[in-house]
Formats: sequence, structure tokens, C-alpha cells
Amino acid sequence: MAANSVNAQVSRDPRSIRTRRSRLSDSIAKNIFLFCAILVVAIIFGVFIFLGFNGLKMFQDPAAKNFFTSTKWDPTADSPSFGALGFILGSVVTTLIATIIVTPISFATALYLTEMAPKWVNALLRPLIEIFTGIPSVIIGFLALIVLIPWLAKVAAPIAPSAANAGVGWGAATLVLVVMVLPTVVSVSMDALTAVPGSVREASLALGSTRWQTMKDAILPAAAAGLGTAVVLGMTRAIGEALAVGMVLQGDVNLPQNLFTPGVFFQPNINITNAILNYFSEASGTERNGYLMLGFVLLIISFLFICLSRYIASRSVYK
Repeated sequence: MAANSVNAQVSRDPRSIRTRRSRLSDSIAKNIFLFCAILVVAIIFGVFIFLGFNGLKMFQDPAAKNFFTSTKWDPTADSPSFGALGFILGSVVTTLIATIIVTPISFATALYLTEMAPKWVNALLRPLIEIFTGIPSVIIGFLALIVLIPWLAKVAAPIAPSAANAGVGWGAATLVLVVMVLPTVVSVSMDALTAVPGSVREASLALGSTRWQTMKDAILPAAAAGLGTAVVLGMTRAIGEALAVGMVLQGDVNLPQNLFTPGVFFQPNINITNAILNYFSEASGTERNGYLMLGFVLLIISFLFICLSRYIASRSVYK
């Protein structure tokens, strides 16, 4: 009887009750978080499996044997052709050129804001940059149609094949991607530079380095992994952008003839996302599977970029 009385008192002890409730809530929270993690992974794998399974069906059609080697895409011809090399080339060209333009501008901006700018400038511009990363792409596309394309039409008219549509194409798409990617790369680059320990700066200055030498020889090398991650993340966003790029490309499904001339940047052109955006909804059969395969290719490229960014981040000197 005494033992039962002691156990009853312990069970009614407020601290014991709080402990059991705490353990129960921890267990529930743990299971919820585990379910969410499994759900996210399942969704990601589901997207890969769905696109891959349906996209690979197109290779059952003999007309798709040149999918990665031909630039001719004509699903409605008597002898259909499904060459996606032109789409892939368009996405790669605009992404690489935009990245080449964005990288030095982003690094210079991030260095100025983190190492040289007065505090009030940093406090003003940094939130604006972070806000700009969330601007809808359709807004940038509208601005490009209203401002950028008329300006490019005047500037590029002498070298464009047709003055009537000289403002559209890869050139406009590249500049749109620059505007869209720049805030992201600047923001991540600033985080990488801020993460460099102050002792690195102090050691460099103590050795007699100027401010420029400190930034060039000490801070940039120390933040190289984070800066590389910023560039790769920018490329990932650039290659997957559809709406704003589609608004300024205005191409059909095939590359223009004058591919190796400067004028190719100032005429209607193509890329992967533009093709999927404009033609997938009305496609059927092998053509539909072809657009799904294009989406799978885009997903694989983005996945490789993410893997590269994680690898670069893992090489960081400062954890």
C-alpha cells in the first residue's frame, strides 16, 4: 500500500507531468518533421521519375534518334524531326553570357558594400538588393518589352537581319537574365564576404597591405568557396527562367540560319524554357514526350549545378 501511494504521488507530481508532456510533444514534433523531410524527398524523386519516365518514351519513335545531335524540330512534317540541340544551345549561350557579365559586377558590388561603403549606404542598399531578388519575373519581362527591346532595336538595327524585330532574341534574353540574377549573386556574395573572419583583414593590414591588396589577396581568396557558390546558384536560376525570357525571345522552334554572326543575338530565337512554355500545352504523342524530355534535361542540368554549389561550399576554409 505504501509503495502504491508513493507511485501515485510521483505520477501526480507537476514536474513529472511536465516531463511526460515535454517528451510527448518532442516525439510528436520529431515525427512531424520526419514526415515533412520524407515528403520533400519523395516529391523530388517523384518529379525526376515522372519526367524521366515520360520523357524517355520519346526515344521509342525512330524520328527522335537525333534528339541531342540535330537542331531541326518539326513534329508536324511528313517525316517528323525532333532535334533539341538548338533549344539546349539557346539556354547554354544565354546563361553563360549572363554569368560572365554578372560575376565581376556582383563581386565588385559585394566588395564595396561589405568592405568600403559607409554604414548608412550598406543599411540602405542591402535590404533593397534582397527585396529585388523577389520581384516577379513577369514584371521584369514587361519592363524589357517596354524599355529594353525598343532601345536594342535602335542600337542593333545596323547588324540585325531585320530592323523590324532587331530588339528581341538572345541579346535581350541575356540582359534580362543579368537583371534577374544579379541581386541573387550579390546577396550570396555579400554573405560569403561577411563570413570571412576579421582576423584575416587585420593580419593583412598588419603586414602593410593596402585596402585593395587586402581585398584582392586575402578576403577574396578566403571567400572563394562562397563566391563560387553564389555564381553557380545564379546560373541555376538563369537556366531555368521561363516567363521573362520567353517574352523577349519570341522565336519559334528552330535556330536562325545566321548562327555564327553577331546578328543572331538580335533576332527571334529559342531556348528550352521558351519551347516548353509556348508549345507544350498543345502537343501530343512523341512531341509531348519530347517537351517532357527537355524538362528532364533542364532538371538534370539544374541538379548538377546544385551539386556543384554544394561541393564548392564544402571546400570552404572557414566553417
